[in-house]
Amino acid sequence: MDEQKLQAVVDRSEINDLLMNWGQARDRGEWDLLRDCYHPDGTMHIAWISDSGEEFVRRSAGMLANEKERGFSKHFIGPGRIQLNGRRAFSQCHVNLITRVSFDGIEFDWEFWGQFYDWLEKREDDQWRIFKRTMVYEKDRLDPVDPTKLPAGYYEAMNLDDHPHQVRYLYWRTAKDGRTPVEDMILVKTPEAATLLDDSMVWLSGNA
Repeated sequence: MDEQKLQAVVDRSEINDLLMNWGQARDRGEWDLLRDCYHPDGTMHIAWISDSGEEFVRRSAGMLANEKERGFSKHFIGPGRIQLNGRRAFSQCHVNLITRVSFDGIEFDWEFWGQFYDWLEKREDDQWRIFKRTMVYEKDRLDPVDPTKLPAGYYEAMNLDDHPHQVRYLYWRTAKDGRTPVEDMILVKTPEAATLLDDSMVWLSGNA
C-alpha cells in the first residue's frame, strides 16, 4: 500500500472515531470531549439550534439535565461516507435518535432518522474536528409506550397537517414544549438539501 492510500485509511479511521465520540459524548454528558469534537469556529445546524459548536455544547448540557427528569435519549451514529481532499473532508453519516418523552401524562418514544453532513478539517494540531455540522432530516415517528393509556382521538387532535411530513412529530413536540424549530432546518429531497450537497462539494474542493 502506497503512502497516500495508507494516509487515507488513517484519516477515515480518525474521522469515524470522531463521529462515534460525538454521539457517545452527547449522550453521556461528556462535555469536554463533545467540545473537542469542534474547531473553535465550528458550527452546528440542527432543528433546535443554528449556532456555534460551543453554544450547542452549553445548551446540550442544560437539556440533558432536564432529560434525566423526564426521560432519556440515545443517538445511533453510522459510519461516515467520507470524501477526502488533503486536510479537508466531507462526511455523510446516518443518524437515528430515540428519545423517551412525556406529554399530557403519557409516555412516548419519539424517533427520527436523518443524516449528518459534516465539513471536517485537520488543522495545526493534526486532529480532525468538525468545522460545520448540518442535519438533513428524513422522517420521524411517535409511539406511545403503553397504548392502553392513550385517550381516544389523541393523534387525530394533533393537527399535524400544518407541519412538514418528514418531521411532523418533531414540530408537534417542540410546540408542546413552547419552542419552534429553527427556520433553516433542512429536509431530505428538497432544494435546500440539494444546495447543501452542492455547497459541500465546492467547500471540499477548496473553492469556498
